[in-house]
Amino acid sequence: HRDLHSFPTRRSSDLDAVEAVRQGKVDVAVVRGHAEHKTGASLRVVHLFNESRVAVCSVHSRLADKSEMDWTDVPRWPLVVNIASGTTGPWSWPAGTGPKTVVETGNFDEWIESVAADRGIGVIPDVAVRRNIHPGVRFIALRDAPPSPVALAFLPRAHNAALRRFVEAGVQAAQHVRACDSQEPHRVDDSQSGQQH
Repeated sequence: HRDLHSFPTRRSSDLDAVEAVRQGKVDVAVVRGHAEHKTGASLRVVHLFNESRVAVCSVHSRLADKSEMDWTDVPRWPLVVNIASGTTGPWSWPAGTGPKTVVETGNFDEWIESVAADRGIGVIPDVAVRRNIHPGVRFIALRDAPPSPVALAFLPRAHNAALRRFVEAGVQAAQHVRACDSQEPHRVDDSQSGQQH
């Protein structure tokens, strides 16, 4: 939308971005994962779309040769969690059914290095499969994993026309993405995860 080209952007962790919205430093934040864990009641959250999840393990893990695993098997392994912007953590399972061992990390770089060092496995949105995030990890398709939502979070301001147009444009773009995605099934591309067959 041509009116939105001057809309300033800033990249940061979800928690930092949500706090920046609360403080009025930015008008809107893109939030991955279940936003209620991050936004609280003060912000309005508009769901855009869902992303599928994949497991990530070290090339040295006993899981490295697996092509897929069940969501219910994830808690049997130590789970590496990015507490700043991760989309999967102990909160992703009903009480008492989540992982017994959780390795907390403070940012994405620490998270991916911990997974590569075989301190545990991680779970992230499958968009990461299309990126070469680290040579020391493998992706594993997850069966029956709950989707990971992507949303916009903002303070409701009735008189902010630019913000309203931005949110409307985001919702329209997400609808277009969902329409395209429904025509092409998601799958883990083993050639990008470095798996040998």
